[in-house]
Amino acid sequence: MKIFVKTLKGSNFPIEVQPTDSVADVKRNIESVQGVDVFPASQQMLIHQGKVLKDNTTLEENNVAENSFVVIMLTKPMLQELEKQNPHLIRLIQDHQNEFLQLMNEPIEGEEGDVLEQLAGGMPQAIEVTPEEREAIERLEGMGFDRATVLEVYFACNKDETLAANYLLDHMHELED
Repeated sequence: MKIFVKTLKGSNFPIEVQPTDSVADVKRNIESVQGVDVFPASQQMLIHQGKVLKDNTTLEENNVAENSFVVIMLTKPMLQELEKQNPHLIRLIQDHQNEFLQLMNEPIEGEEGDVLEQLAGGMPQAIEVTPEEREAIERLEGMGFDRATVLEVYFACNKDETLAANYLLDHMHELED
C-alpha cells in the first residue's frame, strides 16, 4: 500500500509499505528512499493522528491505512542543538552543573506557584506573527496538539519549530492531563 510521509517543512513524499510492516521497518524504508544523510532511521520520529508511533508496533496496529499521512521529524537532543547555537552557554552549564540544576529547580524569589503563570503575567496579550511563523504553528497543530498548547510551547522555544515539536512530543503524556 502507498502512504505519504509529510515533513515539518510541509513537503511530502510517497512510500510503499505493507500493513504488517513495523514502524522500525518503515523508518529504514524512508532512510533507504530518501538517504541516510537526509533521514537517518535512528533519528526519525513518525507521528500519525497526533500519536508518536513506537518502533515495535505495526502500521496496522496504528491504524495507518492506504493513502494515510505520517508526519516525520528528526529528533535532536536539546543540548546538542543549544551547543550549536550557543557553545559558550553550554561550556558555562558544564562548568557549573550543580549551580545550573539548582537554578532550574528553585522557584522565582518571593513568588510561589507555577512558573508559567508567573511568566504569563508579564506577557503582552497580543503577539504578531509572520506568515512563516503562522505556518509553523499550523504544522505543529497538525500533529494533533491544541492551539493554546502549541502557541505556549512555540513561543517558549523562541519560535524554533523543531525544538517546539520535540518538546510537544517528549511531554505529550504530561500535556494530555
